Amino acid sequence: MEQLLLLNEGLAMGVAFLFACMVSYLSIPVIISAAEKKHLFDHPDNDRKLHSEAIPTLGGIAIFFAFLLTFALSPWAAGLEGFSYLVAALLILFFVGLKDDLVIISAKKKLVAQLVAAGLVVFGSDILISNFHGVFGLAEIPYWFAVPITFFTIIVVINAVNLIDGIDGLAGGIGAIASLLFGITFWYTGHLPMAVFSFCLTGALAGFLYHNFSPASIFMGDTGSMLLGFLLGIQAIEFIGLSGEPAFVSIFGNASPILPVAILGFPLYDTLRVVLRRVRRKKSIFEPGQDHVHHELLRMGFSHKNASLLLYGKSLILAVAISVLAMFSINVNILLGAVIVGSLLIFPTNGMKRKILTSLFGVDWLAFRSQRWGIEFDNEKSSSQDINQPVPEKEFEVLAERSSDEKEEEIDSIAV
Repeated sequence: MEQLLLLNEGLAMGVAFLFACMVSYLSIPVIISAAEKKHLFDHPDNDRKLHSEAIPTLGGIAIFFAFLLTFALSPWAAGLEGFSYLVAALLILFFVGLKDDLVIISAKKKLVAQLVAAGLVVFGSDILISNFHGVFGLAEIPYWFAVPITFFTIIVVINAVNLIDGIDGLAGGIGAIASLLFGITFWYTGHLPMAVFSFCLTGALAGFLYHNFSPASIFMGDTGSMLLGFLLGIQAIEFIGLSGEPAFVSIFGNASPILPVAILGFPLYDTLRVVLRRVRRKKSIFEPGQDHVHHELLRMGFSHKNASLLLYGKSLILAVAISVLAMFSINVNILLGAVIVGSLLIFPTNGMKRKILTSLFGVDWLAFRSQRWGIEFDNEKSSSQDINQPVPEKEFEVLAERSSDEKEEEIDSIAV
């Protein structure tokens, strides 16, 4: 009987995924056609943007419509506490993001909208981080501390996802992987409303990615990135509460606060990396620039497609590795340290690993990498027209001879 129930639940999750995927997939051509008629495009600016053609940025409409329609039609929507508040929050982010995609609004106004949306789900849907489950030695935390921590978590995840939305397929793919991992865990632990929530979002992103993967015919825009970050933030917060569930504890112990950090490791790492880098150089953390991880990969010679696939793989490796470690009942603080060390090992680190290798072995890693694998890194590439162009051999030889300090200065000088 239990196996039959699991089978039926599995079929329901599959139907939710496929329906959301179909709605998203079929909506995109309609949106592209409307954008072409009304000339609603994101135009290249030869500066920060990496595309060379005018492309619609309204893909977030399809993600929003596919997710909300599918989840609202499912019988599990009623089981999600404060569902009406969630819908209200999504509508606020949708219209603010849409306005930003069409006419551009200030970062301050977007932050206000994000805070209002977070407030609706915190106070209306009771989505709250109330227990740290041993992280930093903390267990249950008082309400006055839980509320700002939850607000902070939602705002950070929203903006972290927004920041990685810089190349074809990256934010959508990372979001789909994260939502799928969240959904599988929710399903296994019996949290069916959140499981359906996750699979609906995964399906909506899958349908969108068909049109957004390199070469992209549409972007998700701020509409999509804010909604995606918000929905991932909600899943992460709900996931943290799983350490109170026997089914979860039997496998992962009290690692529920750490696994979401690993699952969302790439966007969180990229955000922290950029913030620290700009603070160190006394530059604004709010201005756009080309100092993100995906820009580093493009300058190394990766295409949009290969850079996205590489980061998908690295994100999966980090999440799976930390999940395996959690099965051995490792202390959550050690597990958090493993997430940090793992991120530093697999993602770019502002030249730190290169400097260590050079100091240990006396080898110029840039030159060695070029000779061994043909991977070249050009710090001077910054525009959408030349960032994917190969570096001439003589030019790279000159670059490889420069000191590491000069290279660091040149990398930083490309931030806008």
